[in-house]
Amino acid sequence: MGIIQNTFGLNNFKTIKETTKSVEFKNMKSDEVVYLLPNKEITIVLNPKTVEGTEELGKKSTGLLHNTSFSQFPKKMNAGKESICYGYAYKFNSDDELSSFLHQLNSMISIKN
Repeated sequence: MGIIQNTFGLNNFKTIKETTKSVEFKNMKSDEVVYLLPNKEITIVLNPKTVEGTEELGKKSTGLLHNTSFSQFPKKMNAGKESICYGYAYKFNSDDELSSFLHQLNSMISIKN
């Protein structure tokens, strides 16, 4: 995951916390949090508040994911008895695709702020 983590750094994201379930990154300019999942496919998860406020991001998502490691995201009821953190997932085939997406995300966030 080292090359992928470098991609985050090149797009103004800093590693905040690493667990076996995810790596938490925070944008150094906007404070936007993104999670990277340790899957074979490059998978990141964005905050629902960010995605639900931007139609373009909603269309690109591969769906909702629920995980206790998304500690900076809101919670909602899923299948269990207690609410759990959730976010919108995005999958990429290459490091270049991820970098392009993060660049676009930074542009969208800076426009909103």
